[in-house]
Amino acid sequence: MPLTPEQRAERAAARRALARKVAFRSLLGAFALVVLAIALVYWLLTTVGGRDVLLAQVVSRLPAGASLTWQSAEGPVSGPLTMHGVRFVYASDPAQPTKRIVFTAKTIFVDPAIRPLLGRTLRLDALDVRGATLELPESDEPFEFPRWPESLPKIEPPLALEADTIRIDGLRLTQSGVPTIAIRQAGGGLRASRGLLHVEHVTVDSDLGRFAMHGDYVPRERYRTDFVATAVLPTQGGRTAPRFGIVARGDVAKLDIAVAGRLPAPAQATFTLRGEPDPRWHLRAKAPVLDLSLLSGGEPSETPLAVELRADGLGGSATIQGSVRQGDLRAVIQPSKVRLDDKVLTVEPLIIDALDGRTRLQGFADLRDPNRQRLRFAINARGLRWGGTADAPAVVADADFGIAGRPDLWAAKGEGRFLRENQRATLIFDARGDTVHAVVNALQARMPNGTLDAKGDVRWSPALAWQLDATLAGFDPGYFVPAFPGRVQGRLTTRGNARSDGQGFDATLDAPSLRGTLRGRPLDARAKVALHGSDVEGDVALSLGGSRATAKGRVGATLAVDARFEPLRLDDLMPGAGGVLRGTASLRGPRATPDIQADLTGEALHWGDYRAASLRANGRLPWRNGSGVLHVEARDVEAGLAVSHLVVDARGAMERLSLDATADTAYGGATLSGDAVKRGAQWGGTLSTLRLSPMKGSPWALDRPTTWRWDGRNGALSNACLSTEGGGALCASADWPRRGLDVRADRLPLQLATPWLPPRDDDRPWLLHGDLQLVGQLRPVGNAWRGNVRVASADGGMRNSERSRRDLISYTGLQFEAQFDPQRISATLGTTFNEDGRVDARIATGWDEYAPLSGQVTLRTDSLTWMELLSPDIVEPTGLIEGNIALGGTRAQPTLGGQAHLSNFQADVPSLALELHDGDVRLDALQDGTARIAGSIRSGEGTLQVNGSLGWRGDDTPLVLNVTGDKVLAADTRDLHAVIAPNVTVRYAAKQPLEVTGTVTVQEARIALEGLEGGVTRSPDVVVLDPVDPKRTAASPLSLDLTLVLPEDAVALNGFGLDGTLTGQLRVRQRPGREMVGDGTLEVGGTYKAYGQKLSVSRGELIWSNAAIVDPLLNIRAERVVGDVTAGIQVRGHATSPQAEVWAEPAMDESEALSYLVLGRPLSTASSDEGRQLDAASAALSAGGGLLASQLATRLGFDDAGVMDSRALGGNVFGVGKYLSPKLYVGYGVSLLGTGQVLTLKYLLRKGFDIQIESSTIENRGSVNWRKEK
Repeated sequence: MPLTPEQRAERAAARRALARKVAFRSLLGAFALVVLAIALVYWLLTTVGGRDVLLAQVVSRLPAGASLTWQSAEGPVSGPLTMHGVRFVYASDPAQPTKRIVFTAKTIFVDPAIRPLLGRTLRLDALDVRGATLELPESDEPFEFPRWPESLPKIEPPLALEADTIRIDGLRLTQSGVPTIAIRQAGGGLRASRGLLHVEHVTVDSDLGRFAMHGDYVPRERYRTDFVATAVLPTQGGRTAPRFGIVARGDVAKLDIAVAGRLPAPAQATFTLRGEPDPRWHLRAKAPVLDLSLLSGGEPSETPLAVELRADGLGGSATIQGSVRQGDLRAVIQPSKVRLDDKVLTVEPLIIDALDGRTRLQGFADLRDPNRQRLRFAINARGLRWGGTADAPAVVADADFGIAGRPDLWAAKGEGRFLRENQRATLIFDARGDTVHAVVNALQARMPNGTLDAKGDVRWSPALAWQLDATLAGFDPGYFVPAFPGRVQGRLTTRGNARSDGQGFDATLDAPSLRGTLRGRPLDARAKVALHGSDVEGDVALSLGGSRATAKGRVGATLAVDARFEPLRLDDLMPGAGGVLRGTASLRGPRATPDIQADLTGEALHWGDYRAASLRANGRLPWRNGSGVLHVEARDVEAGLAVSHLVVDARGAMERLSLDATADTAYGGATLSGDAVKRGAQWGGTLSTLRLSPMKGSPWALDRPTTWRWDGRNGALSNACLSTEGGGALCASADWPRRGLDVRADRLPLQLATPWLPPRDDDRPWLLHGDLQLVGQLRPVGNAWRGNVRVASADGGMRNSERSRRDLISYTGLQFEAQFDPQRISATLGTTFNEDGRVDARIATGWDEYAPLSGQVTLRTDSLTWMELLSPDIVEPTGLIEGNIALGGTRAQPTLGGQAHLSNFQADVPSLALELHDGDVRLDALQDGTARIAGSIRSGEGTLQVNGSLGWRGDDTPLVLNVTGDKVLAADTRDLHAVIAPNVTVRYAAKQPLEVTGTVTVQEARIALEGLEGGVTRSPDVVVLDPVDPKRTAASPLSLDLTLVLPEDAVALNGFGLDGTLTGQLRVRQRPGREMVGDGTLEVGGTYKAYGQKLSVSRGELIWSNAAIVDPLLNIRAERVVGDVTAGIQVRGHATSPQAEVWAEPAMDESEALSYLVLGRPLSTASSDEGRQLDAASAALSAGGGLLASQLATRLGFDDAGVMDSRALGGNVFGVGKYLSPKLYVGYGVSLLGTGQVLTLKYLLRKGFDIQIESSTIENRGSVNWRKEK
């Protein structure tokens, strides 16, 4: 039945009402569900119950082989959440449960941010881990060659991680139970997501060092890198900690990496890469001193490496060259080709020059297909040489070695050929192996008179193990170790393996009989040795040459060792060693406390740097039970310290010991006596006497017995004082570790240092006054120590003599302080000196030569009297010195910065009558190890300029000074007035001669020759009571190349009858150890008074042609004109043998010419007195001058003979003289003009004064003279 419209409307309204009702209920239900979900999430995140549910769900959804447990938890998941006793284990392969990751932590504190989780990012506002461990399994991934850039690490965490603050207190990483690193503290920030890693100032403090990292690594952006890392590695024993830094910037197409640091000397490496897909790259590395022990914390190497490497490549191809040096061994890598392409390594070839020969490595390794991996390499060596001494001829070797096959099945064969003098030997090697072990099928040596045959097996996985059997039949080891030639027969067997606990090896060595000769000496030996970890057990007997020695026993937790030497000649055992040791020795008891019994005598013992002229050890000294006496005496011992005589007497037992000892060294002597007693774990005793007798100065003695005790960690020393006759006392006391060690000294006189100061040039004593106070402390700090020293002095100084009214150097308020610990030392110094001067200094460095150095020195003073100590010619210096010097670099290579300035300098030089003034010198130090020097000083009307440089980084950076000037007054005395224009360069380097080169132009000079006469030589029969000290070192050697320029009319000479000038140019050269030579010509002009007449010098030449400076070639001509006659004298030849002749124009005989020269008229007109005058002049000429007379004097026993000057006769005389005593001189002379004779008496007083009396036929004269020689 159809519905009416009303019905239809009613039903529609009903449906709408129902829909509204359903919608409302649905909305209400959805709202309820949302509220319920929110409540559930809130409950899970903010409540303890929800936390437990979530953690349980996490544990249930871990992958197979993973587990997570914890002991307790605090706080909700929303944070902060603290979990205690956390342990997480994950084994990626359940079939190998031992290869697993194990992480444990005592406490983990997490404060996460929840909302970032919606974006799959785990954000941690804080993460704190304490007491954690992480065990990682060894990787079993097969080896693969690197590929660029695929081998770069990927960053693919399952969730993005952001941690603003990460803190780790204690994390120990191990791999297969072996410790890898122990992190004490770590902190910083971290952000990691797919293809991105950012570390924010991460620092790590661990047992391997302190590390810091900051930067970005973004593989998803073409491996963009901007990363900085630094490392400071631990060290020990006062060594400077090695440190280095790494900077990497760029991407896959443009990358720059730089590494620099100190290991321990500066080292650096750079890597640059440009382009793709086959980039061009360059590697440079240089380390002049590389000690690899610094990387492992071991003992420092005595022969560190010196490495220089250079590599250039395109893609996987590279050219490599460089060098490696260690001690006397040097290897040079010649330009060599290496290529890595698609997991194929090709060497084509690698060439190394070492041992005077060349070695080539060539081959390939193909690892592309894991099932068909191949390798083939060949090593060929030619001309290798080692040995080569008088006792050990050099060995020259050629060798060929090859290896081929697969990594899991390979074979190696080789042959070596050795030549020693005219004899040849061969070595054959044959082995087969795989990835875990190798079987040595043959190791054979064949030589003219013997063989070696050996076989064995070596295994390196899972642990090292070996076995080797060798048969020797006339084997000559000299082909391999040239210093040990011989013929040896016998068998050797060794077995061994690494211990499972990692504590060493278990190994045996058995040689039941070794016979033959070794180093030309008969050999008969046997040995059986077993090693068990740190325990050694053995039985050894040796008969070699004249040596007979046996040793048997065990070295382990207890000692039982007996040794007998009947005798032992060290030269039988080692080349270069010597001496004889006879007797027996025995050790019994615990390893740390054995009983000692010895009866040993040694003579002329030496090995390397160790020596002992004689050694005697006799007696028995038990450790605990019983009583004994042990006497030890040695002479001329060299063991780091030279000891001329050592005597030690020990009585009782080690735990009840009485000791007397005496030692004499080059630094002085020492004697002591005391006792030691052990009670439980503590040692104690008394130091009864102690006397130190230094080589210089007064001895120091212990004023009273002192007691001491020590138990390994705690100890004490009662107050002990050493005093000396000079009035000083040095005291020490200790209570370790509570109070530490204290050292003090009150009123130590400075005079105690006088014997240790260098001697003065004038042989006067150093006169010091003042005293010092010293306080030193050493305190324990954890497992290390820290100390400080303070030295103070109220005032003091040094005087030139006892009657001096003022000090050359004085100071007030001296303060010195130093702090030190096992790694660093720093010190400060401050004092006021010379009344208003001030010096302050500070320095900080380490203990070894590579330690960084920093410091500063400031100085200001206007009192310069101390300069008089530098040169006795300087008198009353004044001026102002200001300095500010900065120290840097290292102790081995220090650098200086800053400046020093001397201004307003004035000084007198009385010996040259000079007044120097307006002096100004500045030194500017630069950080590159050099300094600029610039200065000037006025003398007379001119100024002397000094410019140069100073280097102190090595012997090859000398002092260089350029000295120039114009119109510089060089001397202004009565006898010498000189004005010069120098242009001279002075160079000086340590251990090199002083080098002086350049030109000196004499602009003006007046020389009074009579005032410049030299002193006289000592007669052979004169005994000098105070000779020159033969120990005083000679002056520095001189290398001279100086040109002296004398312009025309610049130099005037006057004296000994000469009134003239000197012109010319002379080049003077001298090399150390050689005679000074000259090259050039000097010309003398003017007039010369001789034989009572004035002669005109028409030609005066002194010529040097690379000849000795004392022996020029003479060409001198002096003449006078008398009417139509010209008469003169000419001197030719060398200065050591001059030839003089008289001439005249027109020509006439020599007597007639001499008459015109002396008298000015013919010989026929001469009177009898004038005739005698001519005879005397002729005799003088015939004698050949003063030089010949001096040579005659030596033969006749006179001290002087020749032409001399006599004021009593008013002219020259020919005379002789002799010293009758060191102070009394007598001479006799005859006038060359025939005017009379003269007797001279000279007596030497003190301080340069002498009395001279002349008595002649004309008059008597007397004078008091004073002379000061320079």
